[in-house]
Amino acid sequence: MDSDSSVARMRFAPEILRRLGEELVPHPDLGIIELVRNAYDADAERCVIELIDVEAPGGTIRVSDVGEGMTPRDINDGFLLLGRSGKIESEFTPKGRRKVGEKGLGRLAALRLGREVRLRTRPRTEPGVEYQLNIDWDLFETAVAVEDIDLSIVRVSTSESPGTTIEILKTTHELSHADVERLARSLVMLTGPFPDTNVDFVAELRSPEFSAMEKIARQGFFEVCDYILTGTLSADGTISATLANRHGAVQASAGTDEIMRHNPDHKAVSPPQFMAPPKAELKLWIFNLQTVSFDADGHRIPGLQKSVSNWLKQVGGFHLFHRGLRVHPYGDPGNDWVSMNALRTANPELRPATYTSVGRIILADDETNLTPKTDRSGYVENLSFRELREFVRSVLEWAADVRVEWRDKTNQERKRKSKSRIKETQEAVDEAIKLAPRETQKLVRKAVQEERAAIKERLEVMEHDLELYRTLSTVGTTTAVFAHETLRPVDAIEQMAKAVKRRGERALGEDYARTIAKPVQLIERAAGSLRTFAELPLMLLKNRKRRPGIVEVGPVVADLLRTFKPYLDDSQVSVVLEFPDEPAKIQSTVASVEAITANIIANAVAEFSATEVSTQSRAHESNRAGNDNDTRTLVIRCTLSPESVHLVFSDNGGGIRGLTPEEVWLPGRSTREGGTGLGLTIVRDIVADLRGKVWAQSTGELGGAEFHISIPRVRTLA
Repeated sequence: MDSDSSVARMRFAPEILRRLGEELVPHPDLGIIELVRNAYDADAERCVIELIDVEAPGGTIRVSDVGEGMTPRDINDGFLLLGRSGKIESEFTPKGRRKVGEKGLGRLAALRLGREVRLRTRPRTEPGVEYQLNIDWDLFETAVAVEDIDLSIVRVSTSESPGTTIEILKTTHELSHADVERLARSLVMLTGPFPDTNVDFVAELRSPEFSAMEKIARQGFFEVCDYILTGTLSADGTISATLANRHGAVQASAGTDEIMRHNPDHKAVSPPQFMAPPKAELKLWIFNLQTVSFDADGHRIPGLQKSVSNWLKQVGGFHLFHRGLRVHPYGDPGNDWVSMNALRTANPELRPATYTSVGRIILADDETNLTPKTDRSGYVENLSFRELREFVRSVLEWAADVRVEWRDKTNQERKRKSKSRIKETQEAVDEAIKLAPRETQKLVRKAVQEERAAIKERLEVMEHDLELYRTLSTVGTTTAVFAHETLRPVDAIEQMAKAVKRRGERALGEDYARTIAKPVQLIERAAGSLRTFAELPLMLLKNRKRRPGIVEVGPVVADLLRTFKPYLDDSQVSVVLEFPDEPAKIQSTVASVEAITANIIANAVAEFSATEVSTQSRAHESNRAGNDNDTRTLVIRCTLSPESVHLVFSDNGGGIRGLTPEEVWLPGRSTREGGTGLGLTIVRDIVADLRGKVWAQSTGELGGAEFHISIPRVRTLA
């Protein structure tokens, strides 16, 4: 039996170009960066990017390099071949660089930024020859298959030096200012701003954005860092790390067991063992922005702190490098891939953040455990990548714990020395008194004794306050831990309440409102209150809220009330804000204003729960048309004088009972059974630190308690 056969080939519709190009790599800067990486693989020492009229569609993007250029074979088997890495044939360039290019999809995305592409390339192996290639994407749009479009490589004579120029013509979309800034930053950071970088390659974007970014990045304030943290990860999982001062003198070092004992991701008794770690080296420069105003010799430099802070905003974070070039997006703004900021927030003592440090992780040139993502946005998060991140986080935690240990030892030594110094000073004063004339010795000795008694009394008060705030800090940290755990059952309660409501309405129909609607509403309201209790400690503990500066009181109070709303609604308390149009500004921290407000609100709600609305308040409220006399009300009023911001917290509860208005501020004194008596003490101490005053009235304007806070006002120029 005869049989016929014919040849068949797999073909691709033009739409595949869109799928593998602009849709896979959505940001134009990523595609352009891929062309720059191709220039690196071509042994170019320099690559220049020009953006011409790209503020609107129809512009031109030109990428030029002075590399090896391409022959027709290189064009066919490399430039036009998608999905196959050039590293398969050889991992090394003619000059010995390890290739960084991948499968050409990023290059395709860049070429698809315009309607036409013009390639001009001059191979070093053929002096005086240039090969030209034009791609018209419109022809592909009308074709049935990609293979149906023939492309011509034209050979011409030239006097230009070897290299390649790619022009992307008639851009289809504008490049926004944000796109150009992102591209400029990517190019500046491609080889990094680090002082010991040894890469013979420069990429330049001819634009004002690049010049400004490069100027900031190249400033380099590495010499005024506090510490330099280094670490190595070997292929067998061995780890080592050192912590040195700014001059490079090693202060501490550790090996695998010691470092992994600090692993924040594993709290088991025995440290975890790495299974497939990539070989990597870590180096992090850590800055203290509070003391950075001084140079390496201790001389104060005006404006240095602001300059370092601005520099770190642009270059800060942990950047990842492979074969000499930075891997996107690690270390980009918002890409805290090792969660440095989260570690600092959870335990802020002496831990670096992306805005107080800059570092790099260099992967070994022959690293193959990490797999690049197809869209060129970093590496697939496989086991090796997770172990790399775990290594970095463990080294960070080890260094932080070492610094905390140093700090504690220093403090203990200072305490010991201060006691000895006090004793020595007292003995010196006593000896000096003996040298004074006999008739004045008695008077001087009496004055000194009275001064010592006053100092002793002051120290006793401070030690009592210290013990109080140690107790409060323990309560605070414990509350924060339980707050995290509380949110999970709260989420479950809210989800179950929604499910009961949904199923009840479906099953009971009109009877739902009559039977179980009210209990479900009460459950939802109670869950909202629980969420407030859980989220409030976490919100108050945010590090940024503890930074001193000029604080506008009104927005802080209003924002806190939004957080308290479910709790206040559940307690049936109405809060009225009466603030002037003019900003009420004080020198403080956001946390301090929140602490003052939160403690007085909590105090008022607790009093409402313990007492009925006062008879006097009902008479006062009856004068306000339309108000329900039984409404629990707290008024927060702010008035301004040239010298101060005056806050009044007035409620219509039962007032201050059992204590005088002066006694309510004392620690441990409470008008409620089971009350801690600490809330108003905290308010008093915060206001005292702000050089302000507090006072209370047993019966205020609304018939209940009234608390007055007066804090010095800050007047700023508009």
